[in-house]
Amino acid sequence: MNKNKSNKLKGIVVALKANFLIVEIDHKNFKDHSFDEFYEKYRLLCIRRSKLNYQGLFIDVGDIVCVESIDYKNKRAVVSDVEPRQSFLKRPAVANVTLVSICISADEPLFDMEQTSRFLLTAECANIEPLIILTKIDLITKNDLILYINKFKSWGYDCIPVSIHNSQGIDSLIERLRKTKLTVLAGPSGVGKTSLINHLIPTVSLPTSSVSKKLKRGTHTTRHVELFAIGNGSLLADTPGFNRPEIVCEPSDFAFLFPEFRTQLSNSKCKFRNCLHRDEPGCVIDKDLERYPFYRENLEEMINSPLPYQAG
Repeated sequence: MNKNKSNKLKGIVVALKANFLIVEIDHKNFKDHSFDEFYEKYRLLCIRRSKLNYQGLFIDVGDIVCVESIDYKNKRAVVSDVEPRQSFLKRPAVANVTLVSICISADEPLFDMEQTSRFLLTAECANIEPLIILTKIDLITKNDLILYINKFKSWGYDCIPVSIHNSQGIDSLIERLRKTKLTVLAGPSGVGKTSLINHLIPTVSLPTSSVSKKLKRGTHTTRHVELFAIGNGSLLADTPGFNRPEIVCEPSDFAFLFPEFRTQLSNSKCKFRNCLHRDEPGCVIDKDLERYPFYRENLEEMINSPLPYQAG
């Protein structure tokens, strides 16, 4: 029998295509069936029950869903429910993310402190662990690489430097990603996210493009979010590149999104509880920290913005 309306299985949404959901079911869910092909990852093309729309339940890549009315022959099913999310990254929209790996190139395009900070802040806002992946390190000297690593360390972040041309750092990166359930690769266009996925997962051949020599930045090759397996139970999401993430935050909470500020604020307290760490007397934040001018500029923008707590 190819279709079983009473059978319900859980799976993860690995892609959205038009009005359809691509849901991947783990082979363990098919242990009661006698189909040999089920002993691998199995993808179903799904529609969603209309009740989900009435309930205001949105479904994004990474969501854990319940599928039913499964047509095994044609690999189709219906999504009838969605589980509560453990985390959610708004842009790119991915649910249940456990690590945001922010790809930044050492050169071509050049490193941009403000742009990098904005990507880090999107992870901090979502309360998801960030990791910096520094790509194209074959284009810089060892001394410059040390400067980059020390810079990110002073910000409070780990960094894995890689090169797909000589495979430097690739094994360390794979080991890190395989310890994580769902990693999102984020970052500006042209830093090599898609090329990196092609290198990490040889069975995947995603289209890539070169950096514009005139504009010194990349073009968008990834058009949607899709999850790829990178280990037993570990998934990696390729995402569309974009160059200026929004910062949406209460001004009073903004400083706590910076690890270097959090460290100072945990060691001692400002004189005033509502200190915004501008020019208030008794403020403990070191104004000589590298990212303080970036903090100050965006804080003022948040305070003065007609959309109260958004700096774009």
